[in-house]
Amino acid sequence: MRSWQAVGDGASCSMLAEEADMLATLGRQVLGLHRAVIDRTAIDSDPVMARLYPDAYEDAADAAEFRRLASGDIAYARMQSMTRMVVDLESAIPTEVDGDVVQLEVDAEGADAWLRALGEVRLVLHVRTGQDRTELPDGVTDDDIAQLRDVIDWVGFVQATLLEALDGRMQQ
Repeated sequence: MRSWQAVGDGASCSMLAEEADMLATLGRQVLGLHRAVIDRTAIDSDPVMARLYPDAYEDAADAAEFRRLASGDIAYARMQSMTRMVVDLESAIPTEVDGDVVQLEVDAEGADAWLRALGEVRLVLHVRTGQDRTELPDGVTDDDIAQLRDVIDWVGFVQATLLEALDGRMQQ
């Protein structure tokens, strides 16, 4: 992937189709977590859900009431950002050819959505790689965890260069 560059009020970048596909896949997986909140099928004891939807109050009853009243709206707003990123990626990915470079361009609103979505992807991956091994599915190896950490670093690069491009745009 090449760094994001400021373009008008947004930014553009290029990445390999495989990178775009991986990022879209990660985005779809996070969308599934938010859908589970809306459908009320989320597993509250999941450490990822605890980080994405932390208690708003120290009192357990107040926290549960807030979660009941607000978590659906919060999940819906997060799904909008994640969907924007996924749709942008999916519409740019070539359908037939492997190894092609994907060109992405987002406006200011899209860039904001991307920043939020990338942060959530990083959070989910970070929590998963930091979990106790007994909480992970059977067969997850140290190599798998190391590869996920490499992905976290890469998603961090995508997010950081987008932020730098937007910051540069604001200072012009």
